[in-house]
Amino acid sequence: MGLNNVIDVNNRVKKILLIEDDRMVSHLIKSFLEKSNYLVQQLFSGDLAQEAILTYKPDLVILDIGLPKIDGFDVCYALRKIYQQPIIVLTAREAEEDQLSAFKLGADDFISKPVSPRVLKARLDAMLRRQSVHQVRQLNVNKLGNIALYPQASKCEVNGNIIPLSFFEFQLLALLTQNAGQVMTRDTIYSTLLSRQYNGVERTVDVRIAKLRDKLLHAGMTDVRIETVWGQGYILNETAA
Repeated sequence: MGLNNVIDVNNRVKKILLIEDDRMVSHLIKSFLEKSNYLVQQLFSGDLAQEAILTYKPDLVILDIGLPKIDGFDVCYALRKIYQQPIIVLTAREAEEDQLSAFKLGADDFISKPVSPRVLKARLDAMLRRQSVHQVRQLNVNKLGNIALYPQASKCEVNGNIIPLSFFEFQLLALLTQNAGQVMTRDTIYSTLLSRQYNGVERTVDVRIAKLRDKLLHAGMTDVRIETVWGQGYILNETAA
């Protein structure tokens, strides 16, 4: 696979921070990704994760939940305070509550073990590809009501104040803003932002919408609202004056 598949808009090789305590699994993932022209830094516990974010500056984090010293959920919460790029949770846990907890804490995807390295890489490629397209194509400010989106910087402002959003939350709000007044079905959201089909029961997007809505309302969003269209999806509407 050519190197151009995993470089960013500045021709820089993509860097992955892999936080996984199972050394055999970690080395397997690292070896496979490096053969696919990624740079990978390994951590076997979460206590140095914040330092690694600041020094290594990864393009994406792969995070296990069952870590020693610091639980992976706590790591995800801590990273989201300083890191806005994609976080993929990779864990043996499959319970719905674990998935919901991960998304509430800011994870962008949740993958259950065991997973083949090829499937993991495909999910990773899709997320980074969307990130690169986002950087190249969406350069102008996008405004609706008292919300302003600056796609080149992945920055959101409400009433002129910067609102911290994860990469997925920003993508989700951008999709709704660009299609304001139109219902965005769950099928559309999943295929556009997660590169997979909606299975009819998964609540990934529902949790993200709820968290995004809470952030915007807390920040003073009054001119627009995210509405649920039951049985279909979501719509962003401007409120009546």
